[in-house]
Amino acid sequence: MLKLFIPEYNDLTECAEVYTSAYSVSPWYENYEIKDIENYLAGFLHSDTKRCFVVKKNEQVVGIALCLVIPGIGMPYLRIEDFCIRAEEQRCGIGSQFMELIIEEAKKMECDSVVLGTQKDFPSHRFYLAKGFREIESVLLYRGV
Repeated sequence: MLKLFIPEYNDLTECAEVYTSAYSVSPWYENYEIKDIENYLAGFLHSDTKRCFVVKKNEQVVGIALCLVIPGIGMPYLRIEDFCIRAEEQRCGIGSQFMELIIEEAKKMECDSVVLGTQKDFPSHRFYLAKGFREIESVLLYRGV
């Protein structure tokens, strides 16, 4: 049984290692400096509107979710910005259990929904659909500054 944790600053290196592990493999093949990821993760700690959740297996961090609590008319919603599982722990059911723990946490925070973005036809897209997420009519736009 996995358990959801809120990490502390002394957990950031282990969390950053999970993040870099997850994004270093297919289909992303991205490489990051641990310090850069530690700084990124630190921005999600001890905030009213940002949340960092981790899941541990045998006292080792194996998954991270970085989330935003978005105010809404009536109830807020939880937006997952990053969700990743250590590369060697993927496809073992950890991601499914972790997502359920996050959804339960969103309920405790009185959020009415959980939203996220992903790339179509990536393994993550199929994973989220299998976990009950559905596509909505929306367009994500980008403009550099």
